[in-house]
Amino acid sequence: MASRGSRFYRKVGFGLGPDEDIPDDRLNWAAEQVSGVPPLIWPGKIRTVDEMLDIRTSFLSVEQKLEKTIKDPNELREKRDTLYHEKGRRFFGPYELAMRHYQAIRSNNAVFERFQHFWGNHFAIVDKIKLATFNTGPYQRETIRNQMDKRFADLVMAATLSFPMMRSLDNFLSRGPNSKFSKNKNRKKKVNGLNENHGRELLELHTVSPMAGYSQKDVINAAYILTGWGMWDGKKGQEGKKVSFHGSIHEPGNHKVLGKIYKSTGFSEKTKGKNQLMDLVEDLCSNPICIDFIAKKLCRHFVCDQPTKPMVDHVKAAWNASNGALPSIHIAVLEVADKYGDAHYKFQSPEIWLLQSARMLGGEWPGNPSLFEYNFREKPTGKMRKPARILSEIGHSPFRAKQPNGFPDDMASWLSPEYLVRRLTIAQSAKRIGLIDKKRPLKQTILAAIERNFDDNLFWEDLLKRLGSGADNKSLSVAFLCSKEVLRS
Repeated sequence: MASRGSRFYRKVGFGLGPDEDIPDDRLNWAAEQVSGVPPLIWPGKIRTVDEMLDIRTSFLSVEQKLEKTIKDPNELREKRDTLYHEKGRRFFGPYELAMRHYQAIRSNNAVFERFQHFWGNHFAIVDKIKLATFNTGPYQRETIRNQMDKRFADLVMAATLSFPMMRSLDNFLSRGPNSKFSKNKNRKKKVNGLNENHGRELLELHTVSPMAGYSQKDVINAAYILTGWGMWDGKKGQEGKKVSFHGSIHEPGNHKVLGKIYKSTGFSEKTKGKNQLMDLVEDLCSNPICIDFIAKKLCRHFVCDQPTKPMVDHVKAAWNASNGALPSIHIAVLEVADKYGDAHYKFQSPEIWLLQSARMLGGEWPGNPSLFEYNFREKPTGKMRKPARILSEIGHSPFRAKQPNGFPDDMASWLSPEYLVRRLTIAQSAKRIGLIDKKRPLKQTILAAIERNFDDNLFWEDLLKRLGSGADNKSLSVAFLCSKEVLRS
């Protein structure tokens, strides 16, 4: 069997399918995929971020009205079910996952998709107030994806000012204590105070990390700079959809973060202070501690849990040379994986394991796109909801992070008896749920996957020999998908 494939294709992508050719130059093959933003190949309807914001806003408005006006629990349940069907309450989450997985398995740009998954998790949206149902998927495939040919600072700014991030971290509730809005003596209703969530996560999770040694005062001042950014539509009791800046809510004055003073400059009283956030983000993203933090995180995700100094330094050098251009950073990560990856193992997170299984074994997962054509009149079918159900079963629902730091990607977090049993259960049903090509003998498919994606031929020869020629499909799929070589790359 050939060894040109090695683990590289699974470290940086989702493996090679049973009919894919092994590239002559694996690094060039990967680098070409991250030079720009490739098109989405899903043939079904793709709703924009704005369209999904409209649907969510309408859903919440009608749901709140039903809960206030209908007292009979049976009638309320019936009306709510109708609303759920009309607005896709149980449909859109699985639908977004189907698009995400279809792109990962069938696209010719699987390496780009892996980077998008990484950044989507880095800028995670917490699972609350229906965001995971309506907004997180579009945010990842549009807001995050469309910045990946730009600079890291552009990506941070786009994520920071996105509706889901503003809503997830409650920045739209934050009010500068000395703002014109808060100082209005004629206001009878109690005013919200400063909310530190967004300022804290901008520092802690998205840019410089705690290694920067920032203080609580730095967090407060970052939160001051973020005041004024939020969503309002002018209608009492309704949540807005467009993120914009309101100078009357912004905390006036200069604010000092990590030793630098950000001046309250602007074009008018309404926009004064607006540029502080852009200046802060630019400085955070060029901070050497931020560059080191993100470079390590990239190497940890794509190469190994404990990246070495030469690995990290190579990514940092590309970052500094390109002023944080994401394509250059991504290519540097690929170069690290190419140079050092064969000597280091990386245990795969559940979703990556699932997608690699389907791609390597030629499965039809997540199913024919025609299966996801919904009429918005009745409960979505089991096949429509399958992506969400299977991901829930293996313990990794990428749009439903419980904390703003997203899902872990180290072995210690995923290597447990519980999570291994979950994968074993899926492996036993791999052919039924669509992870395996049903048109050819499984052993033939496995041999094709081994040739393209693995180097340790002796391991596989021994495993297949111990299984014997009479092994059934369930035994073969479990032995392959739950082997140490497939669980790690």
